[in-house]
Amino acid sequence: MLRHPLVDAYLERLADYEALGRAMHARVEAALQRAGVSAHAVSYRVKSPESLAGKLARPDKTYRRLDDITDLVGVRVITFFDDAVEAVARVIEAELHVDLDRSVDKRLHHDPSLFGYRSLHYVCHAPDDAARALGPVAFEVQIRTILQHAWAEIEHDLGYKTADEVPLPVRRRFSRLAGLLEIADQEFVELRRFMEGYARDLRRDSVDDVYGLDAVSLRSLLEREEVSRLDRALSDALGLPVSEAAYFPEYVLRALRAASVDRPSRVLTAAEEFAPRLPEFTARYFQFTSEAFGFGHERLVRVERGYAAALMAHWRALGDADLAMQRATRMESFYQRLDYPDDEAEARRVARVFARVFNGW
Repeated sequence: MLRHPLVDAYLERLADYEALGRAMHARVEAALQRAGVSAHAVSYRVKSPESLAGKLARPDKTYRRLDDITDLVGVRVITFFDDAVEAVARVIEAELHVDLDRSVDKRLHHDPSLFGYRSLHYVCHAPDDAARALGPVAFEVQIRTILQHAWAEIEHDLGYKTADEVPLPVRRRFSRLAGLLEIADQEFVELRRFMEGYARDLRRDSVDDVYGLDAVSLRSLLEREEVSRLDRALSDALGLPVSEAAYFPEYVLRALRAASVDRPSRVLTAAEEFAPRLPEFTARYFQFTSEAFGFGHERLVRVERGYAAALMAHWRALGDADLAMQRATRMESFYQRLDYPDDEAEARRVARVFARVFNGW
């Protein structure tokens, strides 16, 4: 390691720099939380003495004071989406004393191979309490997306620090990858916006069957009166409270699909038809679970949202078949799709218990 007076000075105050890093990390995290800005990760690092020595040894840079070196302490904020970088930046500018003369928005570079460096870098002045211990110290806040971070980490692992170091054939491939990742960043933003708009549309009175039944449309349907009143009716039948928690949405979705209730309009139609039959169906259903699995409704302490929809899927799967054999065959197919894709014998056993309990239904 290079012997340098700035390294010696840094070593003497390393504990204070560590304290500054912890404090600024906590301050940024708290500010983001207050502002309601979500981030994938917030971290900090303090430059190692060895790394500082290597920086000071470079022939193309001259540093006279530690304050000339802005990256002794760094806070990094990694966002999920590209447009969240701006939201984080607004928080940083409001919360910290930013040195705009030394800060740089590397996203404005036009070189397509510099995707990994497209972070927003703020240089900030240490707050007064830290400055009293360290003197006029600057630190960095770096904001980048998770894809930009992945690029930078991989590029660092490959050992390239500047574009000049990269062989031309490799640089060309970097450029292609940079374009793909930039498109991916933009597409993730568009996907999120579509999902948000999709969820808003599903909360309206009209029901759109274009996209079929999925986790987003199911969540919206469980909040609609036609479906939520089934949960209330089930809670009345069992004498249990209704919970705000959802009952295993992925299971309810799979059950409805297995019963061919695979579009939002079909869910609402089935809910209307099932409502008057729910009390009697519930009594038989828990008789079935007692015989097939050894437990009944006494195991429940509340009715979670969507539980009645799972029962409705069983009712719809049973259908209007009159013959016991038809019912057993239908339920065997249903249970094989729902619970036992790799155990035909167990699906058959459970289906026959179900058909026997619902004989005469």
